[in-house]
Amino acid sequence: MDTFDRETLGADRLNGALVLERMEDYWNGLRRGNTVPYRSEVDPRAVQQMLRHAFILERLAPGVGKLRVSCGVLTDIQGMDMRGMPIAAIITEDSREEFREILEQVFSGPATARIDLTTTRGFRSRGKRASLLLMPLRSDTGEINRILGAITVDGDGRKAPTRFDLAESLIREVHVDDDGLAERLSVRPVTLADRQNAMMPEDIRANTVPTKHAHLRLVVSDT
Repeated sequence: MDTFDRETLGADRLNGALVLERMEDYWNGLRRGNTVPYRSEVDPRAVQQMLRHAFILERLAPGVGKLRVSCGVLTDIQGMDMRGMPIAAIITEDSREEFREILEQVFSGPATARIDLTTTRGFRSRGKRASLLLMPLRSDTGEINRILGAITVDGDGRKAPTRFDLAESLIREVHVDDDGLAERLSVRPVTLADRQNAMMPEDIRANTVPTKHAHLRLVVSDT
């Protein structure tokens, strides 16, 4: 299956926040403790209600992820089937460098990422807002070179090519325990505006570190 959007597997649509929450719960369930799941373990039947939002990326180069499995939401926001295309095609040129850095952190950290995206309001359009969830997967060789992702979109419903700017992002380290040896894998530290830090709840702020982008913060533990 190369598009997670089949009628036979469809179900009632969920709100965006619940989609991402359930997708993350599913991925965590596949971890069986402290490991990164295999691509082969992902079962579309287990996430039927989220299939319209789910996709799988393959790492082609540092910071470059190609859509191996696309979804209905991506088709809608681009007006075309995005299979085989880089996920960065939905990102504006101004935000692509930062997006590539986040994508590579998910692969190499390993880490998970939540990214809030926005578009500029246009004539007769209130723009769109989108949220991305990116979670690492292993290929059959054991290499972490796949991503299980989900996207939700709110706003202008027209099916036309859309590119988003990065608004807010949160990176969370994945604590990996392979072959009985626990190793905490860190991602490159990146800056956060003081105002965002002040707005963040104390319990979350205590477990995060600044990043080099004002909208991005790194969570230092997933436990």
